[in-house]
Amino acid sequence: MRGKRIRDKLRAGQPVFTTGLTFSAPRLVEMLGRSGVDQLFLDAEHGPLSERDCEEMVRAADLYDLPILVRVPTNEPHVILRYLDVGTSGIMVPRVTTRADAVRAVRAVRYPPEGERGFAPGRAAELLGLGPVEYMARANQETFVLGLFEDVAGLDDVEAICQVEGLDGLFVGAFDLASTMGLPGQPWHADVQAIVERVRLACRAHRMPFGTVPRDRADLSAQIERGCQILFLGTLQWGIEATRRAAEELTVLSRQSSGDQSQSDR
Repeated sequence: MRGKRIRDKLRAGQPVFTTGLTFSAPRLVEMLGRSGVDQLFLDAEHGPLSERDCEEMVRAADLYDLPILVRVPTNEPHVILRYLDVGTSGIMVPRVTTRADAVRAVRAVRYPPEGERGFAPGRAAELLGLGPVEYMARANQETFVLGLFEDVAGLDDVEAICQVEGLDGLFVGAFDLASTMGLPGQPWHADVQAIVERVRLACRAHRMPFGTVPRDRADLSAQIERGCQILFLGTLQWGIEATRRAAEELTVLSRQSSGDQSQSDR
């Protein structure tokens, strides 16, 4: 549990830099642990990640004191519980459309009296060597809860969502939001971005940390200027793109070199 570090940064108005994985790769987690990011995001909603996969990657992250944020498959307490018990630092809950959704998520993450999370001596409690009372208090203090706003139908409830005690941030999933607006595959459409902006302003008014998908690497700077605090870095995509560009440049160079060599051989 290292979510308190994330919660403290957000409460201080500082950005939190996050990179993510959608597949099981403990060795890659170790490599990313040396990158300097604030936390690692594991997508267990869209990807094939199971609780067991996440546990192995949390274990790898422990080597570098790296917080892990897991996007759970659904906003159900019994599902959230299983991802928490492996030692996850934070939970991202999908489809937070109403205040009730946000309250349900928070209560699933927190132990009584702040919530309804059931207790069992899972991996995190055993690793810390804490008794039940001490562990539950620490988990309530340190575990980070992030809501994922993805449906335009929830726009009228955004103000209420931002006021839910215990919710640590609200992230707009612009791709799914666009689909609910009849604009599938168009997250950068002006109408979609107008809704994103309305959510951002609501978060700002209620001092709720905000984040959304960056259009590209250059857009991250603009996000920071707009006050976005939850920033996702497309580390793997950037690496693949850099490799592609290098291969293309070297291919052109090799062709030129081959041509020059052919000329000299004549």
